[in-house]
Amino acid sequence: MNAPRAIALCQCFNGALEFQAGHWKEAIRSLNDSIEIYQYLGAASGEALAWQRLGVVQTAQGQLNTAMSSFEEGIAAAERATMRAHCLTRLHASMTRNRLIANDIGRADQFLEQGLAMGQQHGSCSTCDALLLPVAVSLRVTQGDFGAAEEFCHKLDRAANSYGSRTWVAMARQARGELAAALGDLEDAIINYEEAHNGFEIAGYDYEAARCLEALAKVRNGRDQAGDVKMAQQAQREANLIFNRLARSSG
Repeated sequence: MNAPRAIALCQCFNGALEFQAGHWKEAIRSLNDSIEIYQYLGAASGEALAWQRLGVVQTAQGQLNTAMSSFEEGIAAAERATMRAHCLTRLHASMTRNRLIANDIGRADQFLEQGLAMGQQHGSCSTCDALLLPVAVSLRVTQGDFGAAEEFCHKLDRAANSYGSRTWVAMARQARGELAAALGDLEDAIINYEEAHNGFEIAGYDYEAARCLEALAKVRNGRDQAGDVKMAQQAQREANLIFNRLARSSG
């Protein structure tokens, strides 16, 4: 068809879908192809979003510094983009998650505030909110600011109810589980993590399903009621199997 812009867009979406499906090697290949075509076209918005998605995959792989380099390339492209605020919001949200995983709380907070500021500039955007709200909950929980975490959870609950997406509902339940665990409400945490896991599993989002299983194992070990230890061990085994398969899929 000789339609490079359409090819770049398809490769960018394909990369996101391959990541969700657990085909990380294919995701990286598609996203790199997308970046190359967008750079050739001088299409900065598309390039920035492809860099952001590539950084998300690399973060999930544990390649935190490599991912930050990808995000920085995305920031440079976003500054030239017609969709500058949207691109920067998504990049800052992903950078927040990366720095939170790296336990670099100061920079995580900086990136979150920048993402929230960009979000205020361009108004409500479902894709931007899907990245910003869950990591905002995670960061505020880590900081011990449970009031702010509850506010972000409430926004995520409202968005999930509005969009009616199974993945959105799973994200909201995952965030609720994280906050409940931090508050010591372990029964509520288990209920929410189990609902989140089921939602991600049905949606075929193996990485997030595995994260929920890992969180369930931790909560059950902490509660230590009858049967909890055995169920925690099973949840951790299942999570490890998924993580190991995803690692192999990275090539």
